[in-house]
Amino acid sequence: MAYALRWRVRGQTPGAHRGADTGPTGAFRRLVPFERSPDARRLDLRASLRDPFGGLYVRQFEQRSAAAVQVLIDASASTAFDAGHGSAWSRAIALTRCVADAAQSIGDAFGVVAGAATAAVERPALRQRASAAIDALERLTPQGRGIDALIDAARTLGPRRRLVFVLSDFAFAPAALAALLEALAAHDVVPVRFGHDALTRLPRYGLAELADLESGRRRLVWIRPALRTRWLAAEAAHRDAVAALCRRHGQPLLDLSGALDVEAVSRHLLER
Repeated sequence: MAYALRWRVRGQTPGAHRGADTGPTGAFRRLVPFERSPDARRLDLRASLRDPFGGLYVRQFEQRSAAAVQVLIDASASTAFDAGHGSAWSRAIALTRCVADAAQSIGDAFGVVAGAATAAVERPALRQRASAAIDALERLTPQGRGIDALIDAARTLGPRRRLVFVLSDFAFAPAALAALLEALAAHDVVPVRFGHDALTRLPRYGLAELADLESGRRRLVWIRPALRTRWLAAEAAHRDAVAALCRRHGQPLLDLSGALDVEAVSRHLLER
């Protein structure tokens, strides 16, 4: 898996991304008067000799810097539902492992928070803790409802810009998503929806037992064409609302309704 940043990274930690600061190595950026950057090691003799006023010039280089990558995972009970391609939760863990490996391979920091109403797993963006964070996720059973834990985590990320993955089935109210995206306004956000096609496989007629994984309630429902059509329309409307909200915040939604396709994720990250 690969990803690219759309912005220059601030910070002096050497890394793989284009930096906002100057450093001793990297791509040539510009010549500046010696008084602005008094570093005799970067003196450009040719440019200095060309100055009719005898000014001295030094070369400045674009610092290649490390970034911080954060993953926010919805751990509410609905993400445990498996319609045949793996649950949203299991696919989110698999993608988180790919993100952690990609971040570590180029020297970026990695952190993860998973939860619903409260945080269940929280690890700061430290490279050496990535493996422990993934192991903790694999032992976790999604439960509860809402994404309050993710909103709280987003508000504590600080001003330094990060690449933030939001992994969820997005089965919650659009208002909660709006609050999360607003809390992440300072960051580069990649929302990834792990959907399923269970509703499209409902029979036109038949008796079905439905279960709400987050509330635990169950009910018997007689499926008929009109009801099935309403459910499909409501599901499509909710999906469109989520995608529109992400676009409004400048973050295109990546919809993964089947098995996890890491190549599709990489293409999305490199082309957006």
